[in-house]
Amino acid sequence: MSALIAEEQRRQAMLNGDVAALDGLLSDGLVYVHSTGARDSKTTYLAKLASGSLKYLSLSFEDLQVHAAGSGHVVTGRMSAEVSKDGQSKAVRSLFMTVWMPESGAEGPQGLRMLAHQGTPCPV
Repeated sequence: MSALIAEEQRRQAMLNGDVAALDGLLSDGLVYVHSTGARDSKTTYLAKLASGSLKYLSLSFEDLQVHAAGSGHVVTGRMSAEVSKDGQSKAVRSLFMTVWMPESGAEGPQGLRMLAHQGTPCPV
């Protein structure tokens, strides 16, 4: 399914710090809400990755499910990561939801770009 391919491309780009690949996968109107409650736009999220203030040291997605949403897709799943945030290493375990919508010129599978991301800390 194209949204699952898009999620894998996003995971690889995040892990590799590939800002150019993410730029092609993320909508200009992106709303990215981290599991900490912090919010980023496409510009601020990519700036954190480009500057190195945010690095993904390890990253896996599990239990992915795709839900049809009109012409787009909603993907839900679990994320496990080790990140470096401003030089401090931190384990992140969250549930997430992403919204993938078709956009003209999108580089993702079937012209999809991620419009929204919402992370929530995993219950203990």
